[in-house]
Amino acid sequence: TDMRRIILVSVLALAGCSYQADVLETPSFNVASSYGEQIPGTWLLYVDAINLDRPTQTNTMACAAHKFPLRMSSSFATSVHQTLDNVMDKIEIVPGPVNGAGLRSRGARGIITVRGEEVRPFMEVKPGFWAASMETRATVVATVIVDGNGGRLLGQTVEGQGFATGDMGYACSGGAKALAQAAGQGMGDAMRKIGEAVSNSERVRSSGV
Repeated sequence: TDMRRIILVSVLALAGCSYQADVLETPSFNVASSYGEQIPGTWLLYVDAINLDRPTQTNTMACAAHKFPLRMSSSFATSVHQTLDNVMDKIEIVPGPVNGAGLRSRGARGIITVRGEEVRPFMEVKPGFWAASMETRATVVATVIVDGNGGRLLGQTVEGQGFATGDMGYACSGGAKALAQAAGQGMGDAMRKIGEAVSNSERVRSSGV
């Protein structure tokens, strides 16, 4: 009956919905470097970004019943690979850390470990004259560590910032798109800083040469 349909819609509205925010790859190919050439040799790359997949909700009462799960670990790993592939002569992806003996057996000069430490999202509904909008921002925190055969060459933490605004959409569904855009922008900013840190490191460049 019509009354049952009304009750069902009301229950669903109160329970809220889940809108997944899938972040696209955002590698950085515009790395500011003091050097005109790639870092020579073979370098292993290990990326751990599982911490970047997390549940998210708005920071205001509006749309608070809805969830916006953020998914960016896979795109983060791809973005790191594409960014550093433009910085290093040769990159080989490995599934886990590799010690000095492992580096020598692979003929690698070192291993680059990049960890997505956390993403700090913020979502706020802004009322409008005709329609409400969703303002979002995201801070992406990552660490980059480079180890050579002789030990630690580089260790640095970077933060990338992203901002986006979009229509709130039906039942707050537009929030996922705005959140994904902000997180992607923040990830791209972090990629640029990771690339610059590695490319401009004299210790990394001169190690094992």
